[in-house]
Amino acid sequence: MTEPVFISVKILFLLGFTLHNLEEAVWLPKWSEHAKKFHKPVSSNEFIFADIIITMLGYIFTGLDILFYNPGNILHYFYLGFIGMMGINSIFPHLAATLVIKKYSPGLLTGLFLNLPLSIIITAEYLNTGINPYLLITSIVIVSSSVLVSLKYLFKLGHQLFDY
Repeated sequence: MTEPVFISVKILFLLGFTLHNLEEAVWLPKWSEHAKKFHKPVSSNEFIFADIIITMLGYIFTGLDILFYNPGNILHYFYLGFIGMMGINSIFPHLAATLVIKKYSPGLLTGLFLNLPLSIIITAEYLNTGINPYLLITSIVIVSSSVLVSLKYLFKLGHQLFDY
């Protein structure tokens, strides 16, 4: 893939990722009431605050990746960890939650039809450049774990800042 096309795919991913987060911001807080046995319900303010922070991280990682394009650079592994996390997020929790709870999980369609295919395309392109697949998997695990742990604290901070 030529560099301008690859940059366009990364920007498409950002648009898909943003649509995904908007879908979640609108419907996930209400939906979270149905997922009580898996996760405590979150208010709109808590969720939107965390969603904005995670979205900003996506834009920062993508911007750094585009500006400092050099496959194998540590910035690319952070970016690919984020991309991988969003691809996996389409399946766990969105698809899994929809199947287990038997109620559409907000973010499922945008995840499956935008985030997952674009994350696969971007990751495959980086694998074609010869990046280390073990470092790729490690970066996905580290970024996914870090974001998952940080969500609890982001929800708490969002609650303290915006829920009176």
